[in-house]
Amino acid sequence: MSAVASIALNDAQTTPVAHTFIPLGQDKNGVWWFEDQSASYTLGYNRLSLQLVRSAIAAPGTNSGTRVNRVKLGIHTPKLETLGTSDNGLTPPPTLAYVPRFNGEFILSERAIKQDRDDLLAYAVGALGNSQLIAMVSTLQSIY
Repeated sequence: MSAVASIALNDAQTTPVAHTFIPLGQDKNGVWWFEDQSASYTLGYNRLSLQLVRSAIAAPGTNSGTRVNRVKLGIHTPKLETLGTSDNGLTPPPTLAYVPRFNGEFILSERAIKQDRDDLLAYAVGALGNSQLIAMVSTLQSIY
């Protein structure tokens, strides 16, 4: 088991900026939360969520092919807006406008060997860098 540590990720600006997501701890569901505290307001902090759900111990005679471990990743990037105008010289606090997010899940049979898991991870990393997926996410262009 590895010790929890901060996670540094670059954004997609012309000159990429590294954002450090510091660990906040686990919630009651076993989800680890990390937070990029570089925004001015806590409401606008970017967050990562990581969760490992292990397969349950099988009862005798249970088909091991149906028991799986799950690794879940969430990326949450809230966007703020200020509604209204200054009133008596006071600017109203920003409110949450929307939250672009990513939710991904690896489903790993307990029979999967380390090479199977490593291959799946490599495919996922490659797929996230694929130009077709990038176009779908970035410019909302479908493939044909």
